[in-house]
Amino acid sequence: MCFPLPKAVIHKIEAICRAFVWTGKDKGHKSPVAWHQVCRPIKQGGMNIINMGIWNQVALLKCLWNIAMKLDNLWVKWVHLYYLKRNNIWTASTPTTCTWIMRAIFERRSDAQEHHQIWLQMQNIGKFSMKRMYDCIIPTVPNVSWSSLIQHNQARPRSVVCLWLACQDRLATKVRLKRLGLLQSEHCSFCNEAPEDFNHLLIECRICSVVWKEILQWLQVRHTPRNWLEEIKWLTSSSRGKGFVQSMLKISIAETVYALWSYRNTNIFDRNNVDNINSVVRRIIDMIVQRGWMKPKHRSKLAVLML
Repeated sequence: MCFPLPKAVIHKIEAICRAFVWTGKDKGHKSPVAWHQVCRPIKQGGMNIINMGIWNQVALLKCLWNIAMKLDNLWVKWVHLYYLKRNNIWTASTPTTCTWIMRAIFERRSDAQEHHQIWLQMQNIGKFSMKRMYDCIIPTVPNVSWSSLIQHNQARPRSVVCLWLACQDRLATKVRLKRLGLLQSEHCSFCNEAPEDFNHLLIECRICSVVWKEILQWLQVRHTPRNWLEEIKWLTSSSRGKGFVQSMLKISIAETVYALWSYRNTNIFDRNNVDNINSVVRRIIDMIVQRGWMKPKHRSKLAVLML
């Protein structure tokens, strides 16, 4: 915690983390979403992964806190005696003889002064909170409307991540790949009747669109899908709360998005192993039951749906 990590080290660690998140390996890979966006809170459209550079700053701020507050600590007494020479930590100049670690700690005084209000609040409590300071320092952006679909979603993590990418329009559909200059044709690989974006796969394609309708019918939810953006708004509104229907809708949309995306990829890259669409629906329902069954309070209602 007391070491100021060099930027090159932080960049190397973040490169390993990026590769692991997107491929499960430590080799390089082009990220669908910029890393600073991935590190945002879920409410702001991120995955709530810690930004290591900012976390290292917060760790050094905790060392500064200890120097300023814990006067009974032996290390703090040594710092005051050897470096500060009984001067005030906030007004003393950075000693020219101090080590690079101590210099980095002294440089964090500007951060403490910039966030003076939160520092005073913690000072009144008498405890330094790294989480509160981290949340205060990390850049904030407006909240996204669909974050509730990602938070507390009991679907498989891979399905939740796929839903997260779909909400940000970062899935590598043919429309997106053509826009990036990687494909010539953008027509749907199933019906070949319209450009393939995720709205087409989920709502418009005459082959794939039956999946989401079948899932909603199985859930006994009366709703007619319109388009992807309106579905996100409807799902966000309908899945608020912790009831059975709300939890099942979150799981269902995540598992449906992932299943359709996997079905699309199999149809393109491995046509010999493509199942029929009814098998896809059955697999989604099985996964919804499996994930929903993890909550005992939902089991009786799931049992009724399975009859």
